[in-house]
Amino acid sequence: MNNLSLAPEHYADLQKSGLSDDTIRKAGIKSVPPDQINNKLGLNIPGLMSIYEIPFDDTYSRFRAFYEEGKERDEKGDNKPKYLTKKGSGNRLYMPSNVTPVLGNIYVPIDVTEGEKKALMACQEDLPCIAVTGLWNWKVKDKNELIECFNKIALDGRTVFVTPDNDWLKPNSKGERKNLKQAVHGLAYLLIDRGAKVYWRELPDGN
Repeated sequence: MNNLSLAPEHYADLQKSGLSDDTIRKAGIKSVPPDQINNKLGLNIPGLMSIYEIPFDDTYSRFRAFYEEGKERDEKGDNKPKYLTKKGSGNRLYMPSNVTPVLGNIYVPIDVTEGEKKALMACQEDLPCIAVTGLWNWKVKDKNELIECFNKIALDGRTVFVTPDNDWLKPNSKGERKNLKQAVHGLAYLLIDRGAKVYWRELPDGN
């Protein structure tokens, strides 16, 4: 049992990522009632059983998806997405509330990781961290430009660590290269263009 607005399966997923009840509560993460799922997403996904909401602000959220057993793949046999956003909502940076006060302070190094739960876990351990929602999701669609959210961060002279998932250089489930090296390098170069001193961290293998 939990005293949060979370279904047991959703709570267990967040606990698996090491998030404390206090972190979950402050982040405003909550389960979405079944009758509100299609409205939240702006579409209907066959086999989607439940979702929980990770709010970025009052206007934007991402959702962790859970599918009925045996319906985790689409018609082509590919895995359905684990994370969803409302149709047409674009990309945003995830900035946990406890990192907001240091965004303007160039003397505080900051990590850019992939995924909201990793950013929350880092902040929980007193490591200022923000997240992209995918390794290519730092850019404006069809342009080699940083999304507008980066304008909220003082970058000139700041140390920035880019911290991708530990499998970012490994092939996908079909054995194909994911070409994510270009994504990490592209982000690094644009941060450098804004005056940041950029490094990247290698995460250890593990679940």
